[in-house]
Amino acid sequence: MADKIDLKKIHIADSSELRRRGLMEGTLKLIEDDIRSFGTGSQGEALLACKAGVIYALVKLFRPDRKKCRAHIEFVFTPDANADTQSGVVDEVLRYCFREEYYHKVTVICNHGNEGLERILTGAGFIQEAVLRDEVRLKNGFEDAGLFAMMSYEYPRYNICFVPFERGVAMVCGGADFVDSVSLFHYGQKIDDPFAFNIAAGLGLLDGNGCIARNDDGRYNLGKKQLAYLPEELAKAYTELREYFDSMRAGFDIRVRFSTGTTFQKKVWNALGTIPYGGTASYEDIALKLTDGNLKDARKITRAVGAACSDNPVAVIVPCHRVIGKDGSIVGYAAGIDIKDYLLLHESFTAVTPLISKEG
Repeated sequence: MADKIDLKKIHIADSSELRRRGLMEGTLKLIEDDIRSFGTGSQGEALLACKAGVIYALVKLFRPDRKKCRAHIEFVFTPDANADTQSGVVDEVLRYCFREEYYHKVTVICNHGNEGLERILTGAGFIQEAVLRDEVRLKNGFEDAGLFAMMSYEYPRYNICFVPFERGVAMVCGGADFVDSVSLFHYGQKIDDPFAFNIAAGLGLLDGNGCIARNDDGRYNLGKKQLAYLPEELAKAYTELREYFDSMRAGFDIRVRFSTGTTFQKKVWNALGTIPYGGTASYEDIALKLTDGNLKDARKITRAVGAACSDNPVAVIVPCHRVIGKDGSIVGYAAGIDIKDYLLLHESFTAVTPLISKEG
């Protein structure tokens, strides 16, 4: 397994190593002054990209405004940073920008003579946005450069899609290999997560108040070309959830990864998958599954089962909505009782009538 790229803030103590690795030039005092300017500047920051404790790149992030909507990235690599290392650095910096700092747009300038970096940028998902004339200074003049850009909704490693249904939308998060979150929102509800908000705003899915817009104009519909921009498993989840809400699918073939949760919670979430489409189970029923039918032990953990259902990170695909009260009452659902009631009615109706065929 390749060594992981780690990012760390630049410090004065790094000055001599930065000079030794060829990332900064000049006297130690000059390098230290440059580092201080990064540490105190409100318009950006400098990071070091390391692998197995060795520095391979200096990464400068420049913010043109206080809103942190956009960042311009400058990469300086050591002479021994090969293409795989450089690619790993670019990937980790994108993750940091989109998922930790919540930028919506990142840009990189690449001079036309740097074909290696250009290949790495396009391979990471950047799109050339413009040609900048006389952008790079050379010893004998100036050279044109390409301006490469990526929006948060174009990030290929991990992204979000929005699937509409009658009461609202399902917000699905995941990558090429797994889905790790499905949350249900009412139309008109605010999105608190800043990464998800940036994507929804960039895709035009918010109303004038910055809340989830209705699907009256089909704005959530994704065609094949748009799906191609999503990570593979996320695109698959969008398609299958659309089919589910359109009564064309009763089960899912989506790889799920629980990124959070205790061992007990994960046992509960796995047990939820045994409840059939159109069926229901009580919290005590799930507790009995986990205790091999021991009623006394099951009653001791029934409340904990309910709490785990409430914390289920992958709604619908992991069907916590099928768990109801022992008396048949519809209780406890993170997205709201009305959405739980809608999902149960949706499944109970199609469970007793033929599902619309995918061809039909």
